Amino acid sequence: MTVKETPLKLTPRQREGRAVNAIADLLRRTLSVPNIYLDPPAALISADVLAVDRGGSGDLHAVEIKLFGSKSKSLIGPRTRLLEMVRSAHGLMSMPAHFRYLAVPAADLEALGGNLHQLGLYADDGIGRLGIAAITERGSDSPTAEVVFTPERFRVDPAKLKAIETKLLAKSRPDIEVRV
Repeated sequence: MTVKETPLKLTPRQREGRAVNAIADLLRRTLSVPNIYLDPPAALISADVLAVDRGGSGDLHAVEIKLFGSKSKSLIGPRTRLLEMVRSAHGLMSMPAHFRYLAVPAADLEALGGNLHQLGLYADDGIGRLGIAAITERGSDSPTAEVVFTPERFRVDPAKLKAIETKLLAKSRPDIEVRV
């Protein structure tokens, strides 16, 4: 039987939702015992995915996903996408998490080539580096995510950390929980 495959047409919200799942799966595989929150309250942390390692008592890993629509790819070039990624990276620098990631389409990273150092991956005080995750969209198959640059630990304001611990972690169940 021959099946004619039509290109998958997804809304931007669907693409982002699939990317969130790919990032959550990446964190589930790479962290020890993660508790993962999908789209945590923006009042506490402006991440698309927040993972707490060691069964909810460890380091915070925050991921911001930045996707470009297929229409915008033809309208903007690699340099403009690079500038957009830099803006996202600077927003991540103030996020209250020990490890911070920027997740972008793998195709955009490839188009930038060796210009990734321009993203401003390092904290101004020298303690901390943003991680970069590449999301590969594979048509009707589930997208995959992989870490391209491993993040380094950032300093976290104790007051902001306490707010996340008391208002989110202590009061709500994670969306994805690994049981031991």
